[in-house]
Amino acid sequence: MRRIILAATLPLACLAAPALAQDSDPAPAARSETLDRMAKSLSDPARQAELAATLATLTEIVLDLPLAPLVEPLAEAVGETAGEKVGEPVRRVDPDLTLRRLAPRSDDLARTIENRLPQTMDRLAGLSGSLAALVPVLRDMADQLETALPPEGKPATR
Repeated sequence: MRRIILAATLPLACLAAPALAQDSDPAPAARSETLDRMAKSLSDPARQAELAATLATLTEIVLDLPLAPLVEPLAEAVGETAGEKVGEPVRRVDPDLTLRRLAPRSDDLARTIENRLPQTMDRLAGLSGSLAALVPVLRDMADQLETALPPEGKPATR
């Protein structure tokens, strides 16, 4: 169940990626501002509720999709790759098979996502705040390494 919830939070990381995609050397204030905006967006209760409801709805839809149209072509492709003769009868998948039928304990998955997603978003908001504090430290470390390491192509002296 934890893996499924973790996978469900992946879209949140994708939402955060554009906020972190910047020029290679923006001003530290701009980086901090971007992370602050991301933290505010992630901790906004209205946004959390909207995303939780959307993800719960999408989960219900995916759980009820028929699997046969997806699985049968994959089975045929795997059979051909494995050297089976083309045209051999492939074992048919039940046309009514869905993820919900395949994993009966998934019935409460959408509700779990809807309940836990706001907590996850709050944690991600806290993480972005921590990243904002870490950026200057990493910048100083990079500057120190650049000073301490010999120029490219020259051996280090002791």
